[in-house]
Amino acid sequence: MSDVELLELVREEGFAAAFIDPKQIPVVPGFRMFCEENRCGKYGANYSCPPDAGTVEELRDKLQAEEKAIVLTSHWAMDGYDDTEAVAFARKAHNSAIRRILDAMREGGWNGFAAGSGGCSLCNPCKKVLGEPCAFPDKRISCISAFCVNVTELAQKCDLEFSWDPGQLSLFGIIAYHED
Repeated sequence: MSDVELLELVREEGFAAAFIDPKQIPVVPGFRMFCEENRCGKYGANYSCPPDAGTVEELRDKLQAEEKAIVLTSHWAMDGYDDTEAVAFARKAHNSAIRRILDAMREGGWNGFAAGSGGCSLCNPCKKVLGEPCAFPDKRISCISAFCVNVTELAQKCDLEFSWDPGQLSLFGIIAYHED
């Protein structure tokens, strides 16, 4: 799959996107504290989230080990961030589209992983809570927050729209990949 074909697929899935060298993705180790606050309830309860997803250093190294990365963003009209049903719908749709793109990339000779919005939600509850192994390790998407990515700086580097606007939810994701 060429970069042009990838961009076309990404746009068909409703994303704006930009390529970035994985080594240029801004990782801020201090952001891990936001996961540790466990406001989402997935810290220690989801394989895609800290601490199970890996240390900040391990996740940074995982990102930087890949040849290429594409940053994806989708925007959703909202009546405020307190509309948890609308936020949950947007996150699910955003991550589902990222999985479809990742699957197509794999079929096209690329391999890698993705980070999206919120932790993986393929199993409810996560098999971690049940003491079982992950049912979908190849489809699991960690939250971009688990990687401690500074999304504001990432958006600026990639010239992608980002704002803290209660009327619009901006969701981001990254697919880091290499040719098989």
